[in-house]
Amino acid sequence: MPTKNKNITTLQDHLTRQYGDKGIAKRVEFEIKVKAFLIGAVIK
Repeated sequence: MPTKNKNITTLQDHLTRQYGDKGIAKRVEFEIKVKAFLIGAVIK
């Protein structure tokens, strides 16, 4: 979805800059922790 504001980034772009591309060890570790947190929140 194109935007007029060029300062807005997508979540995927942010995650790529912060943790690297999908499949990179740092990104995989982050995604595992996020999933574990979400499962814990559902159980709670």
